Amino acid sequence: MLISMTGFGRAECQNGDYSYKAEIRSVNNRFIEINTRLPKAYVDLEQPLKKLVKSHCARGSISITITLASSNEGPGEWEVKPNLPLASQYVEALEKIQTSLGLEGKLNIDSVVGLRDIIKMEPVTIDPAKEGLLLNIAESALTALRKMREEEGEHLQTDLAERIDLIEKHAEQIKKRQPEIIQEYKARLEEKVKLLNDGVEVDASRLAQETAILADRCDITEEITRLNSPLKQFRKLFESTEPVGRKLEFITQEINREVNTMGSKSSDIEATSLVIEMKSTLEKIREQLANIE
Repeated sequence: MLISMTGFGRAECQNGDYSYKAEIRSVNNRFIEINTRLPKAYVDLEQPLKKLVKSHCARGSISITITLASSNEGPGEWEVKPNLPLASQYVEALEKIQTSLGLEGKLNIDSVVGLRDIIKMEPVTIDPAKEGLLLNIAESALTALRKMREEEGEHLQTDLAERIDLIEKHAEQIKKRQPEIIQEYKARLEEKVKLLNDGVEVDASRLAQETAILADRCDITEEITRLNSPLKQFRKLFESTEPVGRKLEFITQEINREVNTMGSKSSDIEATSLVIEMKSTLEKIREQLANIE
């Protein structure tokens, strides 16, 4: 079954005074690219999280956002703390200035509260044992992401199967059209020769020879035979349990090569029109494959 590279997953958990939320988004990418946004207290989990993502996804640009919040109006991810060592140095410096310059007045809170870095923001210190909980939440979000990618992949597979069937149908129509093309060419050739010869009968052997040359030139039997192979391979990969996006892209190139050859051999308006339809369908297939894992 095909799997899309587009999806979204979310998971939440309440534990003690904190609630945890993991959100994971993915879009298409030729490779796998993982970006994380974590609380400061959990920055060490970046590599374990990336390893976890790679166990679920083979390709895609994946963004992981994990947030925590206090459930009792506590500090949440950050807490405000006084920088007492720095404040002491400020007070000592101010007292020296006052003494040295003979300044009057009392030092109080107003004297230091506005000084730089007196108040600082620090990440909340959280029990390291909670790291396992966070990884479990991330895995739940990944499971939801995977489910959405599989559902989207199922829709893409249905669409791709219909387009492959359409290419095969057009190829068969061109194949059936071949005898008619030869007969129509023979009739036109005979009519032109009669006009040039003032109605004199055409040499049958020469006409047959010219017709045979055209038949050989526009014969696409070999191309249609070769086309059947990548079409079968394309359908067979629908059953694979592994990521097949790149394989399908390669097979699409093979299909396109055969269609181009058929187009170069075509001298009939109807057949050329069918080749154009096949190329248009292949372009739509390529657009869809850009989102297959």
